[in-house]
Amino acid sequence: MKLFVLDTHTIYRRGLVACLDLLEDVESVAGAESVRDAWEHPALFESDIVLLDPKLPGGSDFLPAVREATGARVIVCSSDGGQEAVVGALQAGAVGYLRKEELTPDTLASAVKAAANGTGVVTPDLLEHLLANHQSNAEAAAARPVAAKLTDREQQVLALIADGHPTREVAQTLCYSERTVKNVLHDVVTKLNARSRSQAVAFAVREGLI
Repeated sequence: MKLFVLDTHTIYRRGLVACLDLLEDVESVAGAESVRDAWEHPALFESDIVLLDPKLPGGSDFLPAVREATGARVIVCSSDGGQEAVVGALQAGAVGYLRKEELTPDTLASAVKAAANGTGVVTPDLLEHLLANHQSNAEAAAARPVAAKLTDREQQVLALIADGHPTREVAQTLCYSERTVKNVLHDVVTKLNARSRSQAVAFAVREGLI
């Protein structure tokens, strides 16, 4: 697979490129320090996965634009771990969200692997932060209509995904087949009009659906 890194910090960007270049199945890694440079870089349009910090100038608009223009999956690496930033990035189409302060070679490798497989990843500390607001979100949601309601099975599956359990563990916990869990997740993503599982989790947490 081909990767692309967009970040204004030269040393950080080069370090990220070096780490990514060591990963298995990585064919090439390119980088740019600005949105303009990224759009002018031919490697961007061949990339399977793009890693970026949406806090850089033009970054928030670049996130959905690069998905539409290239079809690449986007992983956000940012110092901002606030709920608004995480939910906003996932709603814009990011399949993963990692905090720079928590980034390690292992978490980076896991995120890239998940993105390559079409799934998403949000680090446990960020999920904990999102879920910490669950009670207040649920109370607020009870006072207003929401776009969709989840069945008990959908709530159970999505709640376990939100807690960081992979599909296999969710299936074992609920005594379902992995295919059933994947079908449930597909239905939830469709029902919530989300682009990914991570986005569905973020929406469900925000709206108090789980």
